[in-house]
Amino acid sequence: MSSIRNILVSVNDAADAPYTLEKALRLAAATGARVHVVRVVYEGIADLSAAAIDASLDLKSSLLQAAETYLEELVERARHQLPALETVTLWNPRAWEGILHAAERVEADLILKGATVQEGFGSAIRTPDDWNLLRHASVPVLLVKPDAWLTEPVVLCALDVFDDSHRALNASILGRAREFADLLGGELDIAVAYPLFEPWIGELGALKSYDDLRRSIEGEIRERVIALADGAGIRYRRLIADEGHAVQVIGRLVEEDEAQLVVIGTHARAGIQGVLLGNTSERVLHVVPVDVATIPSPRSA
Repeated sequence: MSSIRNILVSVNDAADAPYTLEKALRLAAATGARVHVVRVVYEGIADLSAAAIDASLDLKSSLLQAAETYLEELVERARHQLPALETVTLWNPRAWEGILHAAERVEADLILKGATVQEGFGSAIRTPDDWNLLRHASVPVLLVKPDAWLTEPVVLCALDVFDDSHRALNASILGRAREFADLLGGELDIAVAYPLFEPWIGELGALKSYDDLRRSIEGEIRERVIALADGAGIRYRRLIADEGHAVQVIGRLVEEDEAQLVVIGTHARAGIQGVLLGNTSERVLHVVPVDVATIPSPRSA
């Protein structure tokens, strides 16, 4: 039974609505989930200050009504396939916050949003709204790009099996990745990157060669992944253990594997750690040209 019962789709305009809705409908067809579509509005009136807009209830009401009409136009084709599709238009100066409010309201199990791509930066996702959405979401977020999914896509799952504090997150990532592969009728591959630095390099003296060190590390990776997958009853097509930084390894394997979806973990950060970029999951979003699903750390009871 799928864990996805309610899908929240964030749409902005006629550019992102078709492919985000198409992918949401494919997941809904496979899960029986309800689809809710949200559009967050606020700006667009250059002649008035934010305070003046908020003070004018008539103006705000008029803007929301126009936005609701536009949203209905965006979902018209999707509604033919899914008559029960629900829509909501929210007024919020921070789009990510509006999306999360809507997700909480509909008890969303998955948030689906078009990835923000900036001109001149390839597939980089750099807007504050996208980053904040990933940092603060308590449910998986699927950032999608215009390319349609194949009939049998490869789902690439990235794990960090050497950090014991990530054990629960790894199990969650693996389970969600398997679910996406099943829902899309595809295959699941697992990727684990291992940069050779301390403490690994300290073990070289006990081994015969650099190649021995690599084989030793990859053997341990396989043991840990097999234990994790077997413990959860999760099957996969293949495991790729590769030397290098996770970002470069995942980027390379996406191309070699012809993967269409990468599933990675993320976790909320507070204080200065929540401001500075550099988290592996965030940097992966810069380099991969395909859809990315981020899985949040399970919350402590």
